[in-house]
Amino acid sequence: MTSLRMLLALVLSAVTGTLCSVTYATDKGLTEIRFGVEALVPPFESRNAQGELVGLNIELGNALCAELKARCVWVDQDYATNLAALEARRFDAIMPMSATPARRQKIDFTDNLYPLETRLVARKHLGLVPDPKALQGKRIGVLAGTSREAYALARWVPHGVVVRSFNLNAELISSLLAGDIDATLQDTIEISNALLKTPEGAGFEFAGPGIVDEMLGSGVPIGVRKNEPDLRMALNQALQRLKENGQYSLITQRYLQASNSDPVPMLYTPAEGGLPFSQTVQVGQTLYISGLLGLDERGKLVNGGIGAQTAKALETLRSTLKDKGLGMDRVAKCTVILADINDFAAMNKVYARYFPADRLPARTTFAAGGLILDARVEIECLASV
Repeated sequence: MTSLRMLLALVLSAVTGTLCSVTYATDKGLTEIRFGVEALVPPFESRNAQGELVGLNIELGNALCAELKARCVWVDQDYATNLAALEARRFDAIMPMSATPARRQKIDFTDNLYPLETRLVARKHLGLVPDPKALQGKRIGVLAGTSREAYALARWVPHGVVVRSFNLNAELISSLLAGDIDATLQDTIEISNALLKTPEGAGFEFAGPGIVDEMLGSGVPIGVRKNEPDLRMALNQALQRLKENGQYSLITQRYLQASNSDPVPMLYTPAEGGLPFSQTVQVGQTLYISGLLGLDERGKLVNGGIGAQTAKALETLRSTLKDKGLGMDRVAKCTVILADINDFAAMNKVYARYFPADRLPARTTFAAGGLILDARVEIECLASV
């Protein structure tokens, strides 16, 4: 009897959740959902020759409205002013907008509609990679108001990268083709359709691996106002039902097909001073970091023995990770090499201060017969991006 009651409760709960989202429009006096959309980004949203809205986001939005028994209204909107227009109630939701920490302070987001990948695109054989030091002095184009613009301004400009913003992707691509910029930072599907799959794009390619950073977001959700949690919940439930009944796959598979045959990309950051190794190598989602010594800006060992050298090596590690948009909590494994095993306790005391107590990386520690420059310690690590 108890099992039957539990089963009945689960069924009623599922039915109630479905009814809540389906009847949201009626209960809240809302018979339509107004989506703000910039119809200039194929294959996500654009207008065909007849002026009709087409694309992945349009199909998903219409399917969500059908699930909620509401009418979809599409409001043409400049993407760069989306947040202000949403808060001014020009429309009910932004379709879509990547969720970044800065944006989450202003609005709420639904679950992700689909994944997002950001990559650098440049002319073939230029050897460019999405690393701020490697891009120093290069001119990188981004779309104004996007998370990619915010990322490039914050992560790359301080290292001497020149970032140029464009209101329209067509203007950006024209500038790239003319050689006025060296590369562009783009969503992979958008730039593939706008350039790489066209005859004009034959001389261009993705340069280096995809970029992972919280400033870019991990996927593409719908943005809603913070004071409307019911709409967010209803959209989430409708999205889940589209996935369960197969409509989601039918819509997305035409737009999001990706090749799994490409080799895992590798991104190299050279060591300073022309040394014959890389400071870091990123293979897929793993970042390998070469051994670090306690060296100052002049390449000299800091004074203070094992404690000071350990601290300096870990400060350099922290700086290296920061350049990649990562924190010390992303370090998965370290190897610590000591010149004298008797320094183990002193090294440990300093080492522990640099990692979250609940996110300590795996570690191997051993003593060597000697280290370069008579250093007391060398630390190498790998991190997850």
